[in-house]
Amino acid sequence: MTPPETVRRTDPYLIAPSIGYQQAFDPAAAAALEEGWRELVRGGSPAAALTVAQQYARRDGAGAPAAVLAAQSDYLEGLCERAIGRLEAVVQDLPSYTAAQLMLGRCAEEVVDLPLAASAYSAISAVDTLAGARLAAIGPAARDAAVIEIRTSIASGRRDDAKRALTVMQSWAPADEGTLEAVKDLAAELGDGLLELQVVRALVQGGRGDRWLVERQAALEMEIGDAGAGLKILEDLRRQHPEDREISEQLERARFAWRLTMLPEPARELVENPELDRGQLAALFYWVFPGVRYGRPKEAVIANDVLDHEHRTEIVRVVNLGIMEIDPNLHAFRPDEPAERLDALRGLLRVLDDSGQENQCFEGATVASALTLESICSLVARCGLVPEPGDCLPKATLSGAAAMALARNAALNMEQE
Repeated sequence: MTPPETVRRTDPYLIAPSIGYQQAFDPAAAAALEEGWRELVRGGSPAAALTVAQQYARRDGAGAPAAVLAAQSDYLEGLCERAIGRLEAVVQDLPSYTAAQLMLGRCAEEVVDLPLAASAYSAISAVDTLAGARLAAIGPAARDAAVIEIRTSIASGRRDDAKRALTVMQSWAPADEGTLEAVKDLAAELGDGLLELQVVRALVQGGRGDRWLVERQAALEMEIGDAGAGLKILEDLRRQHPEDREISEQLERARFAWRLTMLPEPARELVENPELDRGQLAALFYWVFPGVRYGRPKEAVIANDVLDHEHRTEIVRVVNLGIMEIDPNLHAFRPDEPAERLDALRGLLRVLDDSGQENQCFEGATVASALTLESICSLVARCGLVPEPGDCLPKATLSGAAAMALARNAALNMEQE
């Protein structure tokens, strides 16, 4: 693009390089750059203006105005890509520099990089009428282009490109719904739950009432945000959709998760343990189920090997309620041995049996150590602790997360009775 001389002289984007530049620099350099610009807009040679810009580019404080004059010369020569390269470095350090941003916005429009143009115009729209007008004119198209670029980068696995495009978009349309949607998708792709929650909250508060979005907010609140807020969202959803079984199940899981947030820190730390021992499993039973913590013991049993154990109180309570067993001959609980899934499953069946509710899943079965592995696996599947008997895996070791998942299923069973 090489505009005719009359256009060059009146081009509103060719403002003095000194406009908006707040740093002091050598008066002689300032005067020379000003004269170089004046000659340019009078119809002088762009090459001559570039020579002036290059002469003063390394003077203290004059580098940014010289870069603007050089970019203006590039613009008039139709070299907008080169002008953009000069100006991006300048506005990164001086985002409110009017002359630089206005020229950058114009050149970005010329190369059809509308998100970049919108970013440049937005930075100075409060002080420059032309920038404000151009931002209003290209804003919708710039947003659509930015969203497409971000989504394409995410889909192609180019996360860095998506981040860069998103950063540009956030600079001029931080509260735009398209921006928020793009941020949400990128956050989900990156596994950044806190960022995703922040954006989902903004979308919902902005009036977006899509059920899937509200449910996503509830899930994120329960996982990493405000558990109380997440619980309230699900309670509101169940009032709106009382027959929806999926929402009811989400609510019960959330109530269980809410209970866990009220546990003391040592109890919550059990969930992070990759492999529980029997003493830790007993402590988990004790803290997760109020009926265990405050239940009336069936008998007084002493385990000789837990007297000095850190979970002595919890183990004694669990043993005396009959939820876990000791070796009757040695009077030993073996608290430091790895817990098996069988220990958890059998104990949870006893918690269900002692809950004081008529649990239909037992169908007359008794929860005793004499049950065979096959019958236990059948029973825990009927009671909803595992999906199928084949998922029982009684002899497998037990992580804190797996134990908590089984406990949650037991709690859900009790809530539904």
